[in-house]
Amino acid sequence: MIWSPVLVTPAVAVVSSSVANPTVLTTLTPHGLATGDTVTVAGHTGSTPAVAGALAATVLTPTTLSVPVNVSVGGTGGTVTRTAAAPVIALADAKLHARIPADVTTEDAYVANLVKAATIQVENDTSVKMLPQTYDLRGSAFPSRNGPIVLPFGPLLSVSAIQSTDAAAVLNTMTAADYVSDTSSQPGRIGLADAANWPTDLRLFDPIVVRVIVGHASVSEIPEPLRLAMLLLFGHWYAVREAVNVGNIIAPYDLAYETLIRPYRAVCVA
Repeated sequence: MIWSPVLVTPAVAVVSSSVANPTVLTTLTPHGLATGDTVTVAGHTGSTPAVAGALAATVLTPTTLSVPVNVSVGGTGGTVTRTAAAPVIALADAKLHARIPADVTTEDAYVANLVKAATIQVENDTSVKMLPQTYDLRGSAFPSRNGPIVLPFGPLLSVSAIQSTDAAAVLNTMTAADYVSDTSSQPGRIGLADAANWPTDLRLFDPIVVRVIVGHASVSEIPEPLRLAMLLLFGHWYAVREAVNVGNIIAPYDLAYETLIRPYRAVCVA
């Protein structure tokens, strides 16, 4: 079964804000955020002062995060949405790797873009997502013989929902007790609970959407070889800004990069 992943930024329902400085937001479902993300809180009512607008998030648990607001009266409701993802590699670390003096800021935006591109490249080469991201996996059929859903990447943090549209165009959501999340495998897997079955009444076109949160819970959990691979890739792109034709010669950079990511590449077993 081939799944088509679509990156999404859902508005996650907020249950409450605490009386604290900083206030703690509790979400109804796992928020899929990382510390350092910029989030927008909207529709939250009852708090003093208001908890709203763009704020920096500090993740506490999968369903709690703090934002820098000193709240004296807690509120309820509303949503929290990621608006800017935290970088996997801090700007200062990237500049140190490239031997750019800390007080030279003229290329900071360029450096940040290269780091982001290097992160995406390593994620594509390894099928490993670095920090929490929410994806909708769209498919046309569930695995045969009630086999597990094998994600195209990992690590799997949680499953938000498994939904299918039947032949009568009715959207159905599986009961969470009917499936099990394998968060230790790479890539992640979703299997059936005992006596459960995948839905069989499906419309012909694009009937299934599996929403998952994947990635490492924090920067500290990212394997150091992958962080170094991103730095090597960033450093190479920063130093060599045009295409280079070296014929059949393998550059030392390529060997180092491949050595670092090889243990994390996905292995296909026929």
